[in-house]
Order: sequence, then C-alpha cells, then structure tokens
Amino acid sequence: MFVSLVYVFRETIIRLFSDDPSVWSVGTTVIGAMLISALFNGFTGLFISIIQATGQGTPTAIMSITQGVLYIPVIITLHFFFGLDGVIWSMTVTEVTTSLMGVILFIIFNKKLKEGNQEDTLEGSIASTSV
Repeated sequence: MFVSLVYVFRETIIRLFSDDPSVWSVGTTVIGAMLISALFNGFTGLFISIIQATGQGTPTAIMSITQGVLYIPVIITLHFFFGLDGVIWSMTVTEVTTSLMGVILFIIFNKKLKEGNQEDTLEGSIASTSV
C-alpha cells in the first residue's frame, strides 16, 4: 500500500525536496525504478528463502550470486546504451532477471518435489498390497 502511494505521488514527494525541474524529472524516474526494483527484490527474496528452507543449497547460491554479480555488467551495458536512464534502470533489470531465474528454479524444484511424492505414494501402495 505504501509503495503504491509513493509511486502515485512520486513527483509531489520529489518537489518537497527540490525546486529544480531537472531534479524532478530524474527523481521521479529514480523513485519509479527503485519501487519496481523493490517489488521484484521481494519476489527474489521469497524464492531464495523457499529454496533455501528446503535444503537446496546450489540453487540458493546460484540466485544469491547472480543477484550480486549480474548488477555490474548490467549497469555498464545499460549505461553504454542508454546513459543515465540505463544506470537508473539497471537495478530493476537485474532484479527482474533474478526473479525470473527464481521462478525457473522454483518450477524445477516443484517438479522434483511432485515426482518424489509420486514415487513415495507408489512405493507405499505396493507395500500395502503385498502385506
């Protein structure tokens, strides 16, 4: 709710701190990019926590490392192509990419979990019929 309010009133909030129209322009873009980035960062944290809580160390490490290491090449590349706007949106691009990676890893994990449960169910039904 708070994030939505800040996003809607981002220009008004920036105007509280500066009278310079160029600051308003850049500031509203920065706030928008950071709020969107924060949303995807939340999903990334959720996926990392779920995967880590189930004892899956490798996917957790992959996501954590990717989140930190990917930012540097993204910021350099986007700055080269888009200048200041590229720098502003680089964190958002990194978080969206890491969140998508989390979705993929979660789908893989969930599929393995379901396959494991089906094998357990099959073994249980075979054991109960043979007794």
